[in-house]
Amino acid sequence: HHLPSNTLRKMSGFAELTWSFGLRNHLGMYLSAEAFGFRVNCSSKVMRKKQIFFLEQIEGRTFIRTHLNRYLTFKEDGRFLADSEQRGADEEVIIEPQADGRWAIRTLRGFFAGGSGENLDAFTKKLEGDRLWTVQLAIHPQVCIRNVNRKRYVHLSQDKLTTDEDLPWGADAMITIVYHDDGKYSLETDDGRFLSATSDLKAAVDDSCKFTLEFYENNMVAFKCNTGKYLTAVGSTGIIKGGKDGKDGLSKDELFVMEDSQPQFKLKSIKWNKFASLKSSLQQINCNQTEAQDTEFFQFEINPDTKQWSIRSNKSLYWSCLADGSIQAVTPKESRGAREWFTVDWQGPVLTLKACNGKLVSVLPNGNFFASDEKQTDASTFQFEIINRPKLVLRGEHGFVATLPSGMIECNKSMPEVFTMHVAAGICHISSNNGRYWKTNGEHDITSSGSEPEPFTFEFVEHSKFVIRCKNGKLVQGQGNGGFAATGTSIDSTTLWEY
Repeated sequence: HHLPSNTLRKMSGFAELTWSFGLRNHLGMYLSAEAFGFRVNCSSKVMRKKQIFFLEQIEGRTFIRTHLNRYLTFKEDGRFLADSEQRGADEEVIIEPQADGRWAIRTLRGFFAGGSGENLDAFTKKLEGDRLWTVQLAIHPQVCIRNVNRKRYVHLSQDKLTTDEDLPWGADAMITIVYHDDGKYSLETDDGRFLSATSDLKAAVDDSCKFTLEFYENNMVAFKCNTGKYLTAVGSTGIIKGGKDGKDGLSKDELFVMEDSQPQFKLKSIKWNKFASLKSSLQQINCNQTEAQDTEFFQFEINPDTKQWSIRSNKSLYWSCLADGSIQAVTPKESRGAREWFTVDWQGPVLTLKACNGKLVSVLPNGNFFASDEKQTDASTFQFEIINRPKLVLRGEHGFVATLPSGMIECNKSMPEVFTMHVAAGICHISSNNGRYWKTNGEHDITSSGSEPEPFTFEFVEHSKFVIRCKNGKLVQGQGNGGFAATGTSIDSTTLWEY
């Protein structure tokens, strides 16, 4: 499966994901890398930071890195450690996926790594049950998926997942990867249905909706159906369904790349009550639409160092503040300079945009956008709504956010819950799988117990992370014991949520 890397250039400029995962042994316990002595054991029932590993594939060689930036290493005497700072022969592994999707991890000496508790080793050439690992992806599960051959993105279209979008635009191109306890995965659409091997979208997961993930170099994956066939893109629109059985190897048709799903917003002028749009002009941003579609969706991409944002149109051109102050979508990604970066001030359900000339972006009476306001007015204030998270998955520093049977919400789970989110007039209403809305109780704990929605707003302050502001003005804050409450007062690791 060595494909020339030039066929795999990133098409969209999104960040491809590096593979992070947990490894569960035959007893259901996770492999852990301990800071003390860089030891490894299989004693944890949950997947948190210490249980997350990273796959590195370099020139056909495979290594597994720990959260401490050391490598799993396998000594000549069979010892299984995690203390190596370099990648050599002792650290190189060969991953052998089994028919059921579990991994055998073989060393270059031909021994299989495994065991239980503190007794881990790589000193047997016989593939026993205690040498098989279930792989649980640890990436944030909301992604865009690109087919390697077609160089196009998968999205929901007319009751199928098709591979015919040049850019992943709108909620229909956001796919949620759902993990099952048996190590298999499902693909969930933005309206809550699940892809089956026949291409049908089903309301609930059955065996035909469960796929084994296979990893290839250059961050490529294949999805193996329960029939033994692989998902592929079929016909002119590239309908996703089970195709060939892979006996003769896979082609680029069966290979996919997952990428981060970046936030896309619609922006409505407070003064004119219309959406920012490129519908009537190819480049001049104008406020003249009452309905929002792809031409009214804009992707915000952050510079992690400066925290400024560039704003991408559905034609893949970026907003630019021209010399006269007019705002036009004219710049390709690679040509972005100072004029293409904006400072966003998140103010609950509204925001302002400051351009490189130090002025706020404002809407003129003719609808055109100009960076001309010294002070904030209704003309330079926009209501914003994220459009590509109708399903919401949150991860904090202690794990994923999920609801307990009691309705309590905790933030230290190995398995995420897929919440439902409705955004209206810049205000977010979030509900759990129990059908109840998020609400704040007297102790400031947030629970899934409301029959009526409570307002929340988001402030997008980091790459792929936001803070959630509650009706009491505080931020949602997580604790190591799982606590999830409206108590935060500053933006820090306890209040930032990967979305």
